[in-house]
Amino acid sequence: MYAVTLGDVITVMGSFGINMDYTVRLKLRLRDKIDDEILKGAVDKARQRYPYLCVRMKRDNDNFYYEENPAPISVLHTDSRIRLNTEESNFHVWCVCYYEDWLCLDFYHGITDGFGMYMVLATMLYYYCEKRYGVTDHTGIRTLEDSILPEETIDPMEHLPSIDLSDRQAPATVPVFSLASDAGLTQSSPQIWDIEIPEAAFVSFSSANDASPGTMISILFARAIDTLYPERKKIIMSRYSVNARPMLHAEKTHHNCLSGIAFPYTDRVKSMPFETQCTAHRGATFIQSDADKVCGQLIGVASYVRSILQGLPTLEAKKQAFGQMMSRGDTAFTYMVSYVGQWKFGALSPYILEFWTHVPSANPLETEIAAINGKIFLSVHQTFKEDIIIKSFLSQLEENGIHYQLRQPVKPDNAGFIEPEIES
Repeated sequence: MYAVTLGDVITVMGSFGINMDYTVRLKLRLRDKIDDEILKGAVDKARQRYPYLCVRMKRDNDNFYYEENPAPISVLHTDSRIRLNTEESNFHVWCVCYYEDWLCLDFYHGITDGFGMYMVLATMLYYYCEKRYGVTDHTGIRTLEDSILPEETIDPMEHLPSIDLSDRQAPATVPVFSLASDAGLTQSSPQIWDIEIPEAAFVSFSSANDASPGTMISILFARAIDTLYPERKKIIMSRYSVNARPMLHAEKTHHNCLSGIAFPYTDRVKSMPFETQCTAHRGATFIQSDADKVCGQLIGVASYVRSILQGLPTLEAKKQAFGQMMSRGDTAFTYMVSYVGQWKFGALSPYILEFWTHVPSANPLETEIAAINGKIFLSVHQTFKEDIIIKSFLSQLEENGIHYQLRQPVKPDNAGFIEPEIES
């Protein structure tokens, strides 16, 4: 039995508290039609390389926990949305689906984040491409030749010290422009807009304006929203997700290990020239990514999480408390941007034509970024009916000479993951 660790407990209990399927679908189009037998062999080797992720989630009256699951990882010939931790997936928390030349890795976000999912995906793709195309270079990829290190399973949040929060005052906040409550948009079922951009041109454009591709996307969304709502009384605030592993000296952990950069698009920033806006955003990124600053923030988070776990008497109360933490993004941020980083496993890149990241719609507007094989893939998730935000963002690309291909909007296809029932 494996307990849910401190770094994962917010996402596990919180998602159940707000009835969210907290899963991710990494959706890739490969160069050729999928060979199902080779794929099944590759998935089995990935299963052997990551035994600590081959588990089934269960619960009792007091806690959620994992049990080892010796069953094969399901490889399903379907393009439909599936359900994890059920018979359909052999009760595993991840699964592989395929159809024609499409390959999907469905993963429970409660047990790992984008970095952890990328590592599993790379291992699986390496073994697939080794048999399918004769690829032998596995630089940076975890294979069965590598030892499974203890650092892969250690949650760094568990080892952060506790501090007394009783005398701490909540930091002063400024009113944030909310797309859910201030923009006059019609709330609806989530939809996803996939956008493909040439990487070389976008990187060149970003670098010329003192920005990285991820921060540039964040700035362009701020400008797009500002164009639509120039008379608003509240500031536009973005949240840019950051991998906190380097700051916590836990580069190999599979556990959720994220921090975030908050960037306010104020009237002062708006009045700056475009390149200066990017410089301001980049500067905020450097300052808020400082290792000491990130560690200090996460020590506070870890202490608060411990206080909830120790102070609330029931599992239901803990679920609600962590659910409220997850829901605060609606009022704390106008939109979110997440970028794991450019695909680092070059030997596999030529065989991947498209790479989309579909996530649960926890916030009114969230953009997931992937970059591979000379292209950048944006998956823009929204929980409102109107298309004015996406059109305004595309206008920002056009005004800056950035070509793009827009796909038709799709409904969320990330896997279902319902709360386990207590076994009798």
